[in-house]
Amino acid sequence: MARRIAPGDLTWLLMDRPYNLMHVNGLIGFDELPDFQTYTDLVMERMVRKYRRLSQIPVERGGEWFWEDDLDFAIERHVRRVTLPDGGPEAVRQYVSDEFSRPFDRTHPLWEMQLLSGPEEQGPGGYVYSRFHHGLGDGIRLVQMLMGTCDPVEGATPPVVGRNKDGEHHHPLERVLHVVEHTVADTMDYAESAAGAVLRAGRTIMATTNPMGLAHHVGETLELARHPIRLVDAVTGIASLDNELSNSWREIARMLFSDGHEAEAWSGTPGMEKSVAWIEGFPLDGLRGAATAYGCTLNDILVGAVSLALTDYLAEHGATDVNDLSWMMPVSLQPVDAKLPDSLGNHFVVVMLSMPLGIRDPQALLDEIHERTARLKNSAEPLAAFGFQRLIAESPSAVARRVTDYFANKTIGLLSNVPGPRVGLSMAGAPVRSVLGWVPTSGDQPLGICLFSYNGTVNIGVASDARMIPDSLHLAELVEGHLTALAAHTVTS
Repeated sequence: MARRIAPGDLTWLLMDRPYNLMHVNGLIGFDELPDFQTYTDLVMERMVRKYRRLSQIPVERGGEWFWEDDLDFAIERHVRRVTLPDGGPEAVRQYVSDEFSRPFDRTHPLWEMQLLSGPEEQGPGGYVYSRFHHGLGDGIRLVQMLMGTCDPVEGATPPVVGRNKDGEHHHPLERVLHVVEHTVADTMDYAESAAGAVLRAGRTIMATTNPMGLAHHVGETLELARHPIRLVDAVTGIASLDNELSNSWREIARMLFSDGHEAEAWSGTPGMEKSVAWIEGFPLDGLRGAATAYGCTLNDILVGAVSLALTDYLAEHGATDVNDLSWMMPVSLQPVDAKLPDSLGNHFVVVMLSMPLGIRDPQALLDEIHERTARLKNSAEPLAAFGFQRLIAESPSAVARRVTDYFANKTIGLLSNVPGPRVGLSMAGAPVRSVLGWVPTSGDQPLGICLFSYNGTVNIGVASDARMIPDSLHLAELVEGHLTALAAHTVTS
């Protein structure tokens, strides 16, 4: 029986661009790959038969989109063995990079898993490389599904995450605007004009599906508040880190008013070719010790290493005046636990994280990151983002694309930090060495970074546009180098 595609899933299904496909890519490393037939049977049993969406295709009928069964479904089309002429790291990187630009055949379900290895004489190791269209589900749930193919072991399910444990969302954008409005009443009189501008822009976004009208109103707002981000930062900076009213005003202003000019360090339009790299198995123990020594969180340490790496990378390319880069960061709206819904689906929002650059003193940098992330966590921005995504999902596809570009092009790309299983796993009896992944970028974004923790380690995945950021491996190695330097602080402290 055909089922109508949920608006939140349809948004991602229709958002593919030739140079930025909406695919969630994953890589699971093995010192010895599972037996191919055993693994194929396992995927059929633990994934396809459990999640019907994996045997369905999106079909448009009379202007409506539905999931319908693929009457020609064959597991052999979706689980493949790929033997590369050279199984060395560079050959595997190039193969995966090429796959990032290959679209799915939309006459069949939009996913596949490949067992990658080199020639037999190079040993039994390799990877399970997975590709899923974002329309099937968000990254957190797809990871959870993949972990469900592993052999059962206690502790395999990641800790419960998600801001809203009951899954309820009551008119989120209206609530946020109410929060911001009350913030204005409690802050300095000289900020009223900027605050009113924030409110007008937010209500305009709710009321319009015309992106040109949106641009007009945002432009009008910018005339009212010549430097709104600086003004809002100055006003909200006097409030405590857990002041939700003040933080909500601050973060929504960033969403609306950030012009994305810092992202012009990599200006231009992405091309078809991608560059993918990764670092496996960096120990977490030293990073946890560093977090204690610096008085911050483990997440602050990971974000700090990315900031330091990007500062170095930009300096190498002659850009020394970039002080901030905005990222999109996914936040799960519903708790992730062992009860993965059979329909999978997208249950997340992306918020905007402002990352400081150019601060080379680790303590000063981590203090700044800790303040920014604390204000973001203690704000209603995820609810506002949910409202914007609802607007996009319910708009005509052309409008949705324009509005998506409006927000996406304020940022350099997508940064995700995924808390994976804390214990070692195995698939079909083969121990899993590493787990990492990449979520898709949108608009003209050229960069995606994923930090995936697994079994006491963190794995670093970098995916970039090969024209704009051609040396993704170098960038990944810079992140690794700064993780090493930060972890060493535990020893010297």
